[in-house]
Amino acid sequence: MRKALLIAITLALLATPAMSRVRHIVTDTIIPERIVVKSSLFGITLLNNLDTYLSNYNHKGLGINFSHENFRDARTGNYRWKYQTLFNATLGYATLGNNIQYTALISQSWSGYHPFKVAKGLTLLAGAQIQFEGGALYNPANGNNPAAAKLRTALAATGMVIYHFPVLRSEWIARYQVDIPLAGVMFAPEFGQSYYEIFGLGHAKGIISFTHPGNNPSWRHTLSLDIPMRIKRHSTTLRISYTADIYQSRINSIDCHIYRHTFALGFARTIFKIKRENRMNNHSPY
Repeated sequence: MRKALLIAITLALLATPAMSRVRHIVTDTIIPERIVVKSSLFGITLLNNLDTYLSNYNHKGLGINFSHENFRDARTGNYRWKYQTLFNATLGYATLGNNIQYTALISQSWSGYHPFKVAKGLTLLAGAQIQFEGGALYNPANGNNPAAAKLRTALAATGMVIYHFPVLRSEWIARYQVDIPLAGVMFAPEFGQSYYEIFGLGHAKGIISFTHPGNNPSWRHTLSLDIPMRIKRHSTTLRISYTADIYQSRINSIDCHIYRHTFALGFARTIFKIKRENRMNNHSPY
């Protein structure tokens, strides 16, 4: 009987395509680190790029963005930590007169948070983040140096505010997240140093630079809203978000900024991974 009940619960959860949070699941088989909130969003990005390795002028344009997030409790004592992985990809083009600059960037971050319950429905989280980003800016009109590669990694401070509030008969969730890189390294050739010199002739001295807020003042902040919905008897959560990703650097006599303002729309869902041991009722990582 118990085995049959467990199978029935598993099938019911697999049949639920999207939910933003756990809603009073009555079972003794859920443990916190096996409840994962996943979201996938598609968005439109406003681009503003400057890289004096390629050009002394701003290029402005549009791009498309895809992001995917996993958010869950970490397996630590009393589950007092939260864990987030976040993937972002941007493809776009920017123009200046008849000149076109193509943009291709991907980033991945891993974050750990400690939560602080402030009031009913309001939680603050503070922690650290490891960032990695790679990609390129490409100006086909340029002659010898048409592309500028972007490769960096950094340790960042990160914080989040999560607020639950009732709307009619449902509960909406607003989140604000800010990430500020503090120290890292990046690929940074000198002005006029071509990639042929670096990779063909081996003139690679000084192409890796240490970054800090003095020469790399950057930050990213995101505001999102989760709206629970009912579609054909299934609980579905619509997520709307705005992200401002502000990257700036002045290294080896090269000025660079890449400003991305992204408006995105997608869905969030909760994945349940069930085991027999470790009782935990009515739990959500949010």
